[in-house]
Amino acid sequence: MIKKALKGSLAAVAGLALAFGSGGVATAQDVAPFAEGDIRTEGGVGLNGLPGSRNVNANIIKIELDGTERITYCIQINVGLKPGYTHQERAWDEANVDRREDLPRVLGVLTIGFNGSNAADLIDAAGVGDNDFGDYSERQIAYAGTQAAVWSLTDSWEIDADDPTVGGEGVDAAVLGIQTYLLDNAESIEEPDMEPYFETDDSEAAVDGAVYGPFTVSTNLGSVKFQQPEGATIIDENGEAITEFTDGQVFSVEFDEAETGSISLVTESVTWTTPVGRTFVPVDGDSNELEGQNLILAEAHEEELTAELEFEITIEDVPEETTPAAQPKLPKTGTDLTMVAGIGAGVLAAGVVALVLMRRRAASAGAGADWGSDDK
Repeated sequence: MIKKALKGSLAAVAGLALAFGSGGVATAQDVAPFAEGDIRTEGGVGLNGLPGSRNVNANIIKIELDGTERITYCIQINVGLKPGYTHQERAWDEANVDRREDLPRVLGVLTIGFNGSNAADLIDAAGVGDNDFGDYSERQIAYAGTQAAVWSLTDSWEIDADDPTVGGEGVDAAVLGIQTYLLDNAESIEEPDMEPYFETDDSEAAVDGAVYGPFTVSTNLGSVKFQQPEGATIIDENGEAITEFTDGQVFSVEFDEAETGSISLVTESVTWTTPVGRTFVPVDGDSNELEGQNLILAEAHEEELTAELEFEITIEDVPEETTPAAQPKLPKTGTDLTMVAGIGAGVLAAGVVALVLMRRRAASAGAGADWGSDDK
């Protein structure tokens, strides 16, 4: 009986590492952040509680990412929004926040707070729907209550309990009620992944005639779509052909014939999500950070990336005399099949990550808009 072994090309792996690592192209640590965009604002509710009896406007702040506006929140109450500048994504440890240790709790607030589309649900959950909002909309009330909760964490800010807003009693009760609801129910959530990854677990993989697998995908990419290769079929746990990898996907490779040969897998698109909780800072045209208000994303942003990236798997015969009790080895090299399969998966991972990094370097610049308190 002839069994099949998957042999990833070591030369191909090294070539990718060189091209996307130290060979003159930026690595993950050197490139621009994943996302950047223009800032837009809508009018909001004035909140009371700053020192000196000043109020600050909880204007609705949005960042435009690939043509779609996403809700963000201010995480620096005493710093005005930087007008006329793009905001770029940054990791939490690069955000200028006085109480950075409270950002996990802020992220917890954002997961149950106003995200741009759930104003009515949040108002109902907080039990403040019977109040008179006057001239303010539900989204303004929901945003103000969420912003008040965020500021209480990032800036140790205390809203004026006797006169919380510049609105009437109904607005006061609604905003204060939403803030209290969010702070009472929010759990701490750690920072989302800043870097993309695509890995395969081959710990259960084995050779069964013309089938090798299973592999299990682990990734924070939304999806990786690909073309079925010539000479083989990528199948799921039920033996059905698939053309997409997602997190947790289990797959195997089924070859058409028990002969030595090679296959190539070409990715057609990759979906990457900028998740809730990413922070954005103002930058100049050279991506240098400027002093200005930092923002935190409350609405996930997903985009599709296109590519033609290949990895090659070579099929080699394994000697028939290999004992069943022993892990099959490749001829001459003595390499375990599971290790060899991991090499093939490694080429795919390198290709996908390289694609995302290329997209990051191509981020475009834009302009911002005004924001601030009544006194700024």
